[in-house]
Amino acid sequence: MTKKPPRSASPFLATRECAAPAGADADRVAPSRGSRGIASIAARAIAVASLGQSAQAASLAPLAPLACPLDEGLLWIVGVCVLVGLLLLAVFFWLEAMELRAGAARLARAMERNAGDARLPELAENGPRAIGRLARAINAVRSRQAGRDAEHLDVQAAYAHDLRTPLTRMGLRCEMLEDEALREAMERDLLQMRELVEASVASARMQRSVAEPLQRIDADGLLGNLMRDYRDAGRAVALDGRIGRPVMACPLALRRVLSNLVDNALRYGSDVRICARIDATSLVLAVVDSGPGIRPAQMDAVFAPWVRAQQGSHEGKPGSGLGLAIARRLARSMQGDLQLQNRRCGGLEARLTLPLVVA
Repeated sequence: MTKKPPRSASPFLATRECAAPAGADADRVAPSRGSRGIASIAARAIAVASLGQSAQAASLAPLAPLACPLDEGLLWIVGVCVLVGLLLLAVFFWLEAMELRAGAARLARAMERNAGDARLPELAENGPRAIGRLARAINAVRSRQAGRDAEHLDVQAAYAHDLRTPLTRMGLRCEMLEDEALREAMERDLLQMRELVEASVASARMQRSVAEPLQRIDADGLLGNLMRDYRDAGRAVALDGRIGRPVMACPLALRRVLSNLVDNALRYGSDVRICARIDATSLVLAVVDSGPGIRPAQMDAVFAPWVRAQQGSHEGKPGSGLGLAIARRLARSMQGDLQLQNRRCGGLEARLTLPLVVA
């Protein structure tokens, strides 16, 4: 009977035993060796997926004495899993970037759409976290700026209003002057000062009324009341056309625009009338007169503050040059527009166009 040689404790022998196909002996591999084999397979798969086949051998050289033969099918499964994980991560970041881009575009469109609207509504604060934070910051800045602007307007209106009292006293004292020529010159100067004061007050009121909200109004009733006020003041203004339905508008702003246009027409012309009509998508209110009109080169310039048109014999007419500037600003605050056009038969047409929003 032959004796079995003693088992060697050498690691090289253990490696050979693991590598030899011993039939039934292969089924008795220790669990610790199996776990080391799985770890080696995972490490080799990660190396193949990230560094390539050539880098695999160099990265796993220290583990060669402990490694067992790899199952190529399992190696490719692990590699595919790693690649799928990287692909899913890339898709996640791509979707995140696209969501941020869409949110930024939405925010830009909202600001561009209301760029000419002094009553710019608050921006929506939904969407990605970064976009929502940006919208909140923009809304906060606009709110603080609106508060500061309101304070400045209040101060401007208060100063202009307080100037009325000393001007009235100066007018009373001017009447006591015996020199008629001096008295007339002083009255002209005081009249110009009063116009500037009234224009400053009107400018402050205009800035305040820009923030007036849209509401349901009876446009025909508003026009009727305006015509009645001019008749009571002894000024002839006719009304042509009828709207026939309630509309959404700013009543104070709309009345002020029409008053400024009618006052300009009465100052420089005659046969003043308001023509009202409804187009497919807009409400059109045109104030026409039979005056000298405006030179084509000055059509845009007259909308600037403190600018008056040069109209020949009418250059000496009183006025501050703020009426048309205020009227266009208020028209655009209602998302409309104001345009001037010389009539073929003589005179000027001031056309106010507002979007038709039926109440």
